[in-house]
Amino acid sequence: MRNRHKFSFIISCAILDMLAMVLGTVLFLEFANEEKIGLSDLLFDKMIPITILSWLFTVSYFQLYKIDVLFNLDYFFQNSWRAFFTQRILWHSYLFVFQDNVLYFFGSKANLIQLSFLFSYFLFSRILFTIVISRIKFWVFKPFTVGIWGFNKTSIELAAHLESNSYFIDFVGIVNENENVEIGSIEKFTEALSEAIHKASESGINELYIVAKPDFINDLNYFFELGDKHCMRLKFVPDFSSISKKHFNSTHLNNFHVIKPRYEPLQNAYNRLAKRVFDLAFSSLVIVFILSWLYPLLAFIIKKQSKGPVLFKQLRTGKKNEPFWCYKFRSMYTDMGDETEQAKRGDSRITPIGKFIRRTSLDEMPQFFNVLMGKMSVVGPRPHMIKHTSDYNGHINNFMVRHFVKPGITGLAQVSGLRGETKRVVDMKRRVTTDIEYVQRWSLIKDLKICILTVVITLKGDKNAF
Repeated sequence: MRNRHKFSFIISCAILDMLAMVLGTVLFLEFANEEKIGLSDLLFDKMIPITILSWLFTVSYFQLYKIDVLFNLDYFFQNSWRAFFTQRILWHSYLFVFQDNVLYFFGSKANLIQLSFLFSYFLFSRILFTIVISRIKFWVFKPFTVGIWGFNKTSIELAAHLESNSYFIDFVGIVNENENVEIGSIEKFTEALSEAIHKASESGINELYIVAKPDFINDLNYFFELGDKHCMRLKFVPDFSSISKKHFNSTHLNNFHVIKPRYEPLQNAYNRLAKRVFDLAFSSLVIVFILSWLYPLLAFIIKKQSKGPVLFKQLRTGKKNEPFWCYKFRSMYTDMGDETEQAKRGDSRITPIGKFIRRTSLDEMPQFFNVLMGKMSVVGPRPHMIKHTSDYNGHINNFMVRHFVKPGITGLAQVSGLRGETKRVVDMKRRVTTDIEYVQRWSLIKDLKICILTVVITLKGDKNAF
């Protein structure tokens, strides 16, 4: 039941979604003809193929129809909307290139009807999918039954995970939860587990997760053969709860089981490529359309108000703890003491134009050249001075984790209100915790969200910017 019905459900979703995307494009073309929107023949003939290709690209990137061991409904919904909006961006970008009257096109009846249809489809289809998937288990004559043997912290967490994602399985829980059997030796463990496998088979369990300390397991082949005799799949889950209270991330390297302290999406080469393409595109647009006129304007004012260079460069800690020259528009008078001292509110070292560009974050704009050169990213943990990195590394655990990725012009900590002077170690700890959260939960959508929030906060005025 588990794989067959899951496969049928996913394939049905994929077919319906594709038909909806194509139908939306057909509706657009019909109303575009009525409105006599000036679409070129090249644009008109390629609309449906572009719709199909852009949709296939987005669902592949977000792994929308991934058939995994468990089905996570929240993950499916989130990726559905991510794929939908990304496809719309790609589709409209294609039109933007070939359409002359862009403003008229976006406000056209054809475009509004298409968007309304697709939005309504995704909204109501996901509601329908929720109803179907919540009932599908009860429509099956013989469900796939899964249980857990072993009562400990790890098995309780595993049970919670299986229970919350048991749409295509019948999860019976921890089978020995109410048993009071003390297992203090390998012999008692072998005897207890052998009996449990026999009982589980009689109960009709198809798959049994065995959660136990590695010390108790001396012959996996014996248990696997015993499971095979009962036509039952056995899966062993090592219980490391007595070793550490932290949550590890587990992967495989061929036949080797690898345990890592955390999950890092940017360890994936495709994710790094996507982030680099975003950085190059974003920084190029900023340099061409903003810095091309802002740089000479600010350079003139900075030079007019104080002697010294237009740009201020400082060695800061980058990815892999490697130093790099970080560029900023100079906002302070030259020869004003220790450069490693953080700026304070009302700092006398700051020039008049410096107050403005620091408050509006315009002093950070030259760092887009750092992004273009590959030393920084648009979004990431803010780079610190070499001395501050050395000082804080001795006081804060996991401080260097933030240097596993490229530093950014803006970051999750900055849009979370953790920007500015850090007077206490506890302030830096909060910033580091947020930076590590970004490292562990990176996504391209999160980068876009942080960029938008940065613009909003800058326009509203950040009280920590001075």
